[in-house]
Amino acid sequence: MQKPLFERLRAAPLTARVASVDACVYFYRAATFLGWVQPEGLGQVQRWAYSLWTCTTMLLGLLYLPLGLTLTFAVHFDMFGPSEFLSSVQVDINCIGNVIKACVTYSQMWRMRRINEMIAPLDERCVTLNQRQILHTMVARANLIIMFFLSVYVGFTTTTLFASLYAGQAPWQLYNPLVDWRQGTRQLWLASLFEYFVIGIAITQELLSDTYPIVFLSMFRAHLAILKDRMAHLRCNPELSERQNYQQLVDCIKDYRTILHCCELIRPTLSATIFAQFMLIGILVGLAAVNILFFTTSLGMAMSNVIFIAAICTESFPLCMTCELLIADCESLAFAIFHSHWVDAEGRYKSAIIYFLHRVQQPIQFWAGAIFPISVQSNITVAKFAFSIITIVNQMNLAERFRKESI
Repeated sequence: MQKPLFERLRAAPLTARVASVDACVYFYRAATFLGWVQPEGLGQVQRWAYSLWTCTTMLLGLLYLPLGLTLTFAVHFDMFGPSEFLSSVQVDINCIGNVIKACVTYSQMWRMRRINEMIAPLDERCVTLNQRQILHTMVARANLIIMFFLSVYVGFTTTTLFASLYAGQAPWQLYNPLVDWRQGTRQLWLASLFEYFVIGIAITQELLSDTYPIVFLSMFRAHLAILKDRMAHLRCNPELSERQNYQQLVDCIKDYRTILHCCELIRPTLSATIFAQFMLIGILVGLAAVNILFFTTSLGMAMSNVIFIAAICTESFPLCMTCELLIADCESLAFAIFHSHWVDAEGRYKSAIIYFLHRVQQPIQFWAGAIFPISVQSNITVAKFAFSIITIVNQMNLAERFRKESI
């Protein structure tokens, strides 16, 4: 029996009614859990309680976590081993980036709701089985992407938790004035579970910041594919008049303009969040690699760092790939327009085709901070900085010096 909680992870039957907003189901569920999207139908007391929960998650994830890690370095610096220190530094730097991305994403949630409203009429254009299949597949894939990201992030935090407990220390050693994990097993478990809860809030915030671009860009790609299918069937029905064929072409042009408006709406948010991520990739991957190569002594901590590297790469690589595929979709749509049945059409139909073809030949491209094009090549370029960190540590013999000072 299929569980309703995970029913969106498979493409729905073509007989079922599916809308583009269904691709955001798990995204909005996570946002509701985090306190970012208030559920409808709440009473006054429930709204106050939900607002209190929103403030709690914001304070813990965006204020306490980076501040707690920084205070730990200031108060207990002499108690850190090299591997524990680097693990905490990785999380601390990532938290700073998460603060920027989460604040931008939370403040721009209205853009995502507006995109859902704007793109909803395009669902009504899906009349053929092939077009509906494209829409259904996109909805399932978008929800699967969110679950995949969640699995990677939870895998990192859970692995770190148990590896640290096995080693007899708190996983991230957050500054906690109420519970000192060094005072006994009970305190260790209390401090570790509290840290796991705080990190869980932070990774949910990061989940939303990292998945919304892929979800919405996948939505745009699906409607470009549907538009391509519609263009291939224009003027193929002999029962339609030239006036009706022209109106169908105009509808296609209007739908493409709707997709462009949606892209422009999400562009400022996407530019800011991915720019912050690009700035962090090389540093974080470099620190994690140095930790694995020079300081990690247990298999559990090595696995934790490997999963951390996978999580960092997951935050940017799928989005970069999606942006390149979006450009390829625009080129594919241009070919579909050119090869459509327009040769023997009337003059105004040909004029509209020429305008549409000219407009589509300008690909939809996104930039990170108006500096880097969001592409796989850009992602590789910023990731190469990790090798520079490893080279510096190796050539300056910093690892050996750090080991001697920590003894």
